[in-house]
Amino acid sequence: MNKIKKFLAWALALLCPVLSVFATELTFRVTPGMVFPFLTGGNTRYSSVGFFGIADAGVDLGAVNAGLEFGYYALPKNNSSNLSSGKDKIVSFVPLGFQVSTTFFPFSRIESDVGVAGGVALTMTNGMNHYAPWYRAFGELSYRINPNISVGGSLSWFSFQYDSYWGNPGASGVTAGVSIKYKFDTENIFHDVIASVNQQESVFPLFYTVYKNNPFGTISITNEETAEIRNVRVLFRAKRYTNSDIECGTINLIRKHKTAEVSIVADFAESILQFSEAGKIPGEIVVEYELLGQQRTAISQVIIPVYNRNQVRWTDQSVLASYISATSDEVLELSKVLSGIARSHLRSGLNRNMQFAMYIFNGMGLGGITLANDTTTPYKDYHVDPSLLDYIQYPFQTIMYKSGDVDELGILYMALLQASNIPAAFIPLEDDFIVCFNLGVNASKAGNFFDGFDRILVIDDEIWIPLSMSSLREGFINSWYRGIISLQQCEEDGVEFEFTSISEAWKSYPPAGFSTGTIARLSINEKNLISSAETEISRYVTAEFGPQIAAVQNRIKAEGASVQLYNKLGMLYVRAGMYSSAKPVYEMSAKMGSVSAMTNLGNIYSLQKNFKEARKWYQMAIELEPDNKTALKNLARIESDLE
Repeated sequence: MNKIKKFLAWALALLCPVLSVFATELTFRVTPGMVFPFLTGGNTRYSSVGFFGIADAGVDLGAVNAGLEFGYYALPKNNSSNLSSGKDKIVSFVPLGFQVSTTFFPFSRIESDVGVAGGVALTMTNGMNHYAPWYRAFGELSYRINPNISVGGSLSWFSFQYDSYWGNPGASGVTAGVSIKYKFDTENIFHDVIASVNQQESVFPLFYTVYKNNPFGTISITNEETAEIRNVRVLFRAKRYTNSDIECGTINLIRKHKTAEVSIVADFAESILQFSEAGKIPGEIVVEYELLGQQRTAISQVIIPVYNRNQVRWTDQSVLASYISATSDEVLELSKVLSGIARSHLRSGLNRNMQFAMYIFNGMGLGGITLANDTTTPYKDYHVDPSLLDYIQYPFQTIMYKSGDVDELGILYMALLQASNIPAAFIPLEDDFIVCFNLGVNASKAGNFFDGFDRILVIDDEIWIPLSMSSLREGFINSWYRGIISLQQCEEDGVEFEFTSISEAWKSYPPAGFSTGTIARLSINEKNLISSAETEISRYVTAEFGPQIAAVQNRIKAEGASVQLYNKLGMLYVRAGMYSSAKPVYEMSAKMGSVSAMTNLGNIYSLQKNFKEARKWYQMAIELEPDNKTALKNLARIESDLE
């Protein structure tokens, strides 16, 4: 017995330094039970059943648990009943060695361990001692009463060698017993699940709606609970800066002392646009999880750094779409004023989008908005370098300050166009910012509005007009011509440029819609705007229709008068909005019997609200062609106006 005590003392002396080095999680296990030594050679040395007890202590090394193991095996001798008094009736085995095991968790409360052990065993009987190698392989299936204590069944194979390392067992067989395991966490006294946020860059308030589906960092979840956690659900919220708790991700399992990551997303509220300077948002990471079947929640406080609402990086030129809102109060108010003036003076023969765009563009200039190159974050430097943090005004700021860099003027103009239901796009150039608007006309109809394709863009079979924002104060036509010349020069020089449609860009970068709620108005003289727009229209008509009109007139002189040429000349005058010039031409064609000319005269007088004259021409067309659907329909329409 004294030798056994000395043996155990020696084992503990070895165990304590090991535990002190690897003190993260300690495992203590005691396994008493029955021994069945039927694998012993000859199978006659021992009775069929003995008893044993094993104790081990280990440290958690991640995937495995390792430590020391010792125990006691008592195997009754097969002839114990015939032995004389003073003779030991049992053979005692005291194993001491190392064990390595690994643990599986098939269910939250079920734990399975498999491992091996080996070392040196002391064999004692009748005052004789013997030392020899010893081996054991074991498996356990336990029920976890709580994160620290597990109780279950154990099966093992063992072999105590005799004067050999292998192959000559002094005793060998299997055991069955009850295993009691206790885990002690030395790393954390206060158990919890801890979350932290890792961001590569601060949050851009401009993109607050984008972050709902696009991560801005990662969340690290560290399990410092007393056991593995399962069915982990991670949410983020930031009180008044978010609309709701949003799920960032789920994790099936996080083992004890391990860390897992999910991407962080947020349902930011519009209130984040209040950051006129860089700042920080207090937020919370909510972690919902199961610990041994019990539902728990852990909340970690985090800080989210935020840029100011005007800052952006030109990582993708489409990001500018977030500044462009067609529904902000200031944009709607200014668009309503300018479009209202234009609507009262539209020429029916000309393209509506073209006329609205003219009034809006010249209205910005006449309202006092000017180009002011930004010296702090200049457009020419910042739009080509995504590493720089640019500062860009929202439309309401450009209206309020009455100035902006070329990109800021373009953002305001595009917002006003979109508010007037005119599709807009933009092309950033090295030293200019080109805004394009869609005429709503296919390329096949270009001849109805332009003298060729030299001054228009055709994108996906649609006609777009480009305007230079650096020429705002020079008027619509000059800006148009400068815009197209700049793009043509880029093509000649082999310089690539990117065309970005606002409607397409909004799919990735929705409008922030930032507004102060206080409408900033421009003082615009209506008469001056009308006069300015009429001048621009006259220049447009002269440039685009003048050559075509002159060509038809020359053909009439050379070939003589004909219904076909008169009608073609009349149509050109109508498209140019020159009704006073179209009427005499159509009248000459009508005298030559042209029903089409008569119908067109009726249309012109109807547009001019001269319904009696319009009726006369419709009736003349019907007398010659009783089934003329156009004349019949238009006559029926104006009859109600005549009553």
